[in-house]
Amino acid sequence: MLHAKSMLNIAFMMKIMALTCLLFLNGGQSHAAWFEAKGQAKVIDGNRAQAKRVATEEALKQAMLFAGASIQSVHTLTNGLLENEEMTIRSTGEVEHLELIDEVYSDGMVTVSVRADIFPKMKTCSAQNDEKHFSSTHFLVRNRQQLAQGSITHFDEAVTQRFAETMRLNTQAMKMTHIAPHTAKFKNEFTDENVRTLSTLSNTQFVVVGTIDDLSITTEAPSVFLPWANGESMRNFRITLRVYDGVSGGQLFSNTYQNEAPWEFDRFEIVDEFSAMFWRTQYGKAIDKTLQTAILDIQETVACQPVTGRVLGVTYDKVSVSLGRDNGIDVNDELFLYQAKELTDSRGRKYLQYKLYPGTFVVKTAYAKSSTLVSKEEGIIANIQEQDFVVKK
Repeated sequence: MLHAKSMLNIAFMMKIMALTCLLFLNGGQSHAAWFEAKGQAKVIDGNRAQAKRVATEEALKQAMLFAGASIQSVHTLTNGLLENEEMTIRSTGEVEHLELIDEVYSDGMVTVSVRADIFPKMKTCSAQNDEKHFSSTHFLVRNRQQLAQGSITHFDEAVTQRFAETMRLNTQAMKMTHIAPHTAKFKNEFTDENVRTLSTLSNTQFVVVGTIDDLSITTEAPSVFLPWANGESMRNFRITLRVYDGVSGGQLFSNTYQNEAPWEFDRFEIVDEFSAMFWRTQYGKAIDKTLQTAILDIQETVACQPVTGRVLGVTYDKVSVSLGRDNGIDVNDELFLYQAKELTDSRGRKYLQYKLYPGTFVVKTAYAKSSTLVSKEEGIIANIQEQDFVVKK
């Protein structure tokens, strides 16, 4: 988890416990549980109500993600809970009972505890806990002239690294395993091809393409009563993140996030965008908050995407693949093997054609990052080639 006081302006810490299990209903058995979660937020300018709202929203979001429920209704649930702290919610179909347990203010922070009875109606799936691997290049800064104030010329690299670290600390089933040491501009007509190339080179299933759209600064005019004083500077942070399937090149997710916060540095000061001091500023914390929100959205999008890897080699009756225990693969698991070919039609448009190899393949040996498969059917495995694909059933 991120350290709340050092990494977040509006932070959270979460302790989730399953309190009650196995509720029996007429006509069968339904698995349900009470989940208790704690959210923490900083009180800014004495605004306790806003801090309480943010802490409550973070607690609900974490509880619902842990339980496998949708987080799309978190904001609505938060508003309803704060209006009526003993309410019972039935409208979402996922949260039956919801209550605010307590709130504690200490050292400029508020800690909110909530309890929810969650019945996920969503896509619970076998792939939800399998580790998903991502790759990326340095996020593209759309207008590099905006990097001049603060001389943050390596801001693209710093934010990409921060994104990877935030993903590692805030999720258990997602990891950025490769960042190409350059910035790439993915032109629309070549995006799918570039994505598949990066995915192949990095041996990752998903590719993140990030564009930092706005880093502009606005400064308030000096007061007429204090004309010599500098007005407060606010700096924007707007980023667009897209996630692609590394096999097909198809887009799975796209969203734009925007935030702003005070820019606390002098106009001519040179800022180290990699330093802990920068990330402790209000602006650095605002970026952290934005990246956390984006990563939770991405997590919900890819949660049920089946884990896909590549064939590393074929030897007689054994196939080595790039999926292993780190991806949730275990001995005797069954996997599909298939081939993907790019075809071009008479108009020059490119398509992917998928060919599934017949038979059932099971894991004979599972290592951390790879596995050895054998076919259930007798005979030598034929036609399977390196760089073909494997997917967990």
